[in-house]
Amino acid sequence: MGKNLFKKFTMKITLITGAGRGIGLSIAEKFYKENHKLILLVRDKTQEKKLKKKFNKKMVKIFTGDLSNFNFIKKISSRIKYVNNLINNAGTRNDAHFHRVKKKDFDHLLDLNFKSIFFLTQFMTKKMVKHKIKGSIINLSSQLGHIGAYNRTAYCSSKFAIEGFTKSAALDLSNFGIRINSIAPTKTISNDNKLLNSKKRLNLIKNKIPLRQFTQKNDIAEICYFLTSSASKNITGASIKVDGGWTAGF
Repeated sequence: MGKNLFKKFTMKITLITGAGRGIGLSIAEKFYKENHKLILLVRDKTQEKKLKKKFNKKMVKIFTGDLSNFNFIKKISSRIKYVNNLINNAGTRNDAHFHRVKKKDFDHLLDLNFKSIFFLTQFMTKKMVKHKIKGSIINLSSQLGHIGAYNRTAYCSSKFAIEGFTKSAALDLSNFGIRINSIAPTKTISNDNKLLNSKKRLNLIKNKIPLRQFTQKNDIAEICYFLTSSASKNITGASIKVDGGWTAGF
């Protein structure tokens, strides 16, 4: 295929991180269905194999590696000519009490949850500017990018960073016609086994959601698609909260 991907095409190219499972996979399925060419970033070879069986290889390019590693981000960016959309979905969590957060865990979380988004967006938007593409960037955040929670100091720090970055980047990128927004879900059911194995805990969470329902991964995929469509052409620097009213008040 050569050094640069999809040199000759008429379809839009969408890059999705964390596409190997859960929300990221649902997003990939949605954009594939809408005839986008995809560049998918996954964590391991097992995920890569599953995706190769699922998608037509002519429509999808897969990179496998660790987004918390800056050298991996640089490497894949050098192999991508440009994209129309970037969906920053990859992330991890940390449930430790503030006093028990270890430096190595905090560093890894920030590297993956925030720094990878910052620098991958920087690389891809430079390519958009060079090729005069008025693209769309979407950052997967969380309701915990808007409010705090017990035992979530590290996680909330990364998600609040995403929200601040999204707003500031929207200003810097607006002159180029590039839009950037975040999606902030509440608890999202990405694996049906969670409904069976964590029923008691999930019921406690559900009772805190005014609409008494969890977000579904397909809901996130649909919102991502909306944010890349012409219907959202005047939306930038925004955070779409998909939280069933959690952050509206108590």
